[in-house]
Amino acid sequence: MTTSERDDYSGPFDPDFRYEDLSKEALVRLVREYALIVQLLDRSVFTAIGMRYGQQAVQEIAIDEWRGASPIYGERLRRILNIEGDDVEAIFKVLQVDPGFAQHYMDVRYEVVDEHHGFFELASCGALLDVEPYGPKAVTSMCHHIEDGTFDYTAQAVNPKARIRPVHRPPRKPADRVPHCRWEVVIDDTTETLPEPDVTAIVRATTAATYEFPPMRDGTPHLPERDGSGSLHD
Repeated sequence: MTTSERDDYSGPFDPDFRYEDLSKEALVRLVREYALIVQLLDRSVFTAIGMRYGQQAVQEIAIDEWRGASPIYGERLRRILNIEGDDVEAIFKVLQVDPGFAQHYMDVRYEVVDEHHGFFELASCGALLDVEPYGPKAVTSMCHHIEDGTFDYTAQAVNPKARIRPVHRPPRKPADRVPHCRWEVVIDDTTETLPEPDVTAIVRATTAATYEFPPMRDGTPHLPERDGSGSLHD
């Protein structure tokens, strides 16, 4: 660690504070919290929608939310982390860093069978534990209708011939069943490629989707530079 790296933000206020001033350990703590904040934002907005317009509106808007955002932020994550390819491993890499799968809050386990086939399961799902007290109707809305309306769009942003289907999912029977759910990922040339929804096209044109970060304080570019072979270099 260099002398300029901070393990926390104790001490005086720094008007020029930037994320790159933090140590790796501090950044890990911050990223964990940011991923959880995504879940909190989701809870707050859909609680407000449900209170005003009901569960059906929650379901419809949640599907549009994830269809609109996940293919775009998935592409951005692939670019900054150099996630190449379009096989099952590439899909799983994107899911591992997806803020919708906040690590630890969502205890996700992955199993690669081959480049065209794999499974993932949630040993524990914080979102499910939030929703279960509201009964099986709310659980079915989230774990059936919303997931069925969004998972394929996320996977097909990596490979248009990918699909995600449940092996089992809540409502849990028995009530303490673990893992909470298990899903199968298959890449097959016969899979129907989904057209890009209108909401995704609109989100794709927003300033958030097209924003380009400036270099870091030391001049390091936000997007990793690559040589002619496609390999990363500093």
